Amino acid sequence: MSTGHRILWMNGILHMDISPSNFMVYKNANNEWIGVLNDYDLSSTEQDSPSGNKRRGTIPFMAIDLLEDEAIEGKVQPLYQHDAESLIWVLAWVCLRYEDGKLRRNRPLNGWLKADAKQCREKKTYFLLVERRKAQPSPSHKAVWDVAQSCLVHVCSLYLAHRKPTLEDEYVYSTWLEADVKPRLED
Repeated sequence: MSTGHRILWMNGILHMDISPSNFMVYKNANNEWIGVLNDYDLSSTEQDSPSGNKRRGTIPFMAIDLLEDEAIEGKVQPLYQHDAESLIWVLAWVCLRYEDGKLRRNRPLNGWLKADAKQCREKKTYFLLVERRKAQPSPSHKAVWDVAQSCLVHVCSLYLAHRKPTLEDEYVYSTWLEADVKPRLED
């Protein structure tokens, strides 16, 4: 992937802590919802080598690859794909836990909040392979849940293929998000 493409897509920044608490939304003058990603404390503009034991996110929303021992030890290079996967986990989280902007009474995925990285990885894996199919989104998120499901299937296919993301995969991943996912969310 060329650096130029990443700069166009993400302005050359890896956020590395995509979670619901780092999003804000508002309506503009045209009555359109605008989402803003904030809190860049853990962000990086470098794509060099891993940076030691630097924390890379909020555990329940981190990419599965970043929940492995090697990543926790700082031996995995953070990639655009990890941020994109975190966004997918946030999308699923919101669809399953919120109704019209408020927490639902019966909230799945609570175990992710209390789990350490290894436990959360196991819970997310089980969710991808088993629970995802029977998960019930809130009525206000049913349409978005279809998009989230499509994204989770993609994450699951990479996980089942035992493929670790590489810098070369980033172009493919960002192109998939831009071409397939973005138009479905705009409908």
